[in-house]
Amino acid sequence: MTAVLSVETPVAHRPEECSAVAIATALAEELFPVVAGRAPVHRVRDHVTAAVAGKLLSARAWTAQGPDFRLRSVHACPVTDYAVEACVIIGTQDRVRALVLRLEQDCGRWICTRLSPV
Repeated sequence: MTAVLSVETPVAHRPEECSAVAIATALAEELFPVVAGRAPVHRVRDHVTAAVAGKLLSARAWTAQGPDFRLRSVHACPVTDYAVEACVIIGTQDRVRALVLRLEQDCGRWICTRLSPV
């Protein structure tokens, strides 16, 4: 079961009040279409730093693409009251990849501040 949470959460919500997995899943579902080449980077510009936007573009060449390319699972844990680190598993039936993300809350919104393909 996939949890869905608005990427723009109130400032009062901290990872222990909103599941770290729910926060990471919500942002991963926003980022995935960009990584998969199905959406332009500007679609997520409010949810990523400039450095992460650049990495999203380079991750397109790194990932397996195709109609069966999908978000498979999200694993996350809170690091501080306002930061979550996550691993997002993406891929096809034949090829699996992972993205490591750091998400930080800023002005009531969760932003991806680090992204690294593994």
